[in-house]
Amino acid sequence: MAMDSPLMEPLLDPNGNAPAVATTPDDHGVAAGDESSTVVGNGTDADGSRASAHAEENDGGDDVEGDEMSASMQRRLDESSAVEDADEVGDDAEADEMAARMERRLAALPGKPHESEPFTIFRVAGPMRDRNRHLYEPQMVSLGPFHRGAGRHLDAMEAHKWRYLRDLLARGGATLAAYARAARAMEPRARRRYAEPVPLPPAEFAEMLLLDGCFVVEFFLKGEEKADDALIDASWAMQNVYNDLFLLENQLPFFVLERFYDMATGGLGRDHLVTNVLVKYLTVDMGAAQDAETARPPDGEIHHLLHLYYHWFLPPEDRPGSGPAGAGKSEDEEFEEWMSKPMDERIPWQLPSASELKDAGVTFRAKKSPRSLVNVTFDRRGGVLEIPAVESYTNHAIFANLLAYEQSRGRWELQRLVSYVLLMASVVDARRDVEILQRAGVFVKGDEETAAFYAHLGELCPPPEFVENCYADLFRDVREHCGRSWNRHRAVLVHDYFSNPWTSMSAAAAVFLLVLTVVQTVYTVLPYYNPS
Repeated sequence: MAMDSPLMEPLLDPNGNAPAVATTPDDHGVAAGDESSTVVGNGTDADGSRASAHAEENDGGDDVEGDEMSASMQRRLDESSAVEDADEVGDDAEADEMAARMERRLAALPGKPHESEPFTIFRVAGPMRDRNRHLYEPQMVSLGPFHRGAGRHLDAMEAHKWRYLRDLLARGGATLAAYARAARAMEPRARRRYAEPVPLPPAEFAEMLLLDGCFVVEFFLKGEEKADDALIDASWAMQNVYNDLFLLENQLPFFVLERFYDMATGGLGRDHLVTNVLVKYLTVDMGAAQDAETARPPDGEIHHLLHLYYHWFLPPEDRPGSGPAGAGKSEDEEFEEWMSKPMDERIPWQLPSASELKDAGVTFRAKKSPRSLVNVTFDRRGGVLEIPAVESYTNHAIFANLLAYEQSRGRWELQRLVSYVLLMASVVDARRDVEILQRAGVFVKGDEETAAFYAHLGELCPPPEFVENCYADLFRDVREHCGRSWNRHRAVLVHDYFSNPWTSMSAAAAVFLLVLTVVQTVYTVLPYYNPS
């Protein structure tokens, strides 16, 4: 296309500038020239204006969205805060309810704050009890809360309890109302004696004390009077009830029995109950004990019948060991002395068996007039082990409960009965050992039953390393004696040549001939060295 076309020539003014374009308003009131000028002459400004407008529009949208997000987050924070406030209110309510429950439990506890009374009636430790339930559970009559309603075999005696209560009331010492008031007054103190909570209301607990306590008192009174009674006359029933009275888990606090006895007898008191009534039932047929003439009530509080039995069985002044060591010392002094010893002396594991001790030169002898069954001593000079005679083994259950009671006492108490059982269980290992002690007068019969008796009692004791053994000195002295070779050789000599009269005569004749031979030799050789 030709550049000189009039249609393509630029419109220029005489100065060379583009001529002005006449503008007229369009239909919308906008000058065409202005629009053209905006589009042609000022296009960049138009784009910037649109971008600015778009940016302002976006900024406005972001602000709206930001406000909405902020409002949403605030609502969630408010909701969360409300939930937390509600949870706090709920937690406070639950805490208040929990505190109220605990307050009720605390209010139900016996005694007062910072006031402690020792538990005296316990259950036997689980493992020991589970293997020997028949030794620790009542077979005929339940006393106290631990075995109350425990089985049909105990139900029959409940009727006898009511009959004995009626007989006690007939003695005229006090009315039933007086007994009931006394039982109710003793209920809080009696409850505190049991080592675990008793889920009985106070009135029911007091009734149990009344019924069981009066039964025990009347049982002893009937026995003292040798009254005709179906329960007393049947020897098997009498023995079963007697055994049940001395089970650790089947005890009543002694002050309950003392109070009811005092009411029934018009005020004779504790000493009369102990020395004139109970002592007749405390004849220990397993070994030596105090007799009625020398018996006296123990000093201090009596916890229950088993505690009283333990006192008679092991008088406090009795101190086993070698010679007079330990005599006159308190248990605290004994414990301090025991703790001051080296470990190998404090924890004597066991003694050799009786047959081994005999081979090592130890002689056995039944102790004359022992203070108690545990009064075992060893004479270091003569090598004599003296043991109190054991007459029978009918009270296996009572012996087991005495062991359990001793282990339930204070942690630092010397365990005299446990020490005795561990000593005897190590010495009596087989029938041969029993026969040796029988010939020495320690055992009445020498059979395997005796060895089994001590072996089983040994199983009821804690391991030796956890026992504060009363025979530490005795064990040490016996071990030292057995460690001397001369004692063993002397024992062999006595056993081989002086065990019976015939061998003794033969040995004496041999010695006599030996002496004659020596004398003859001397007189034969002497002239050779001294002719004159």
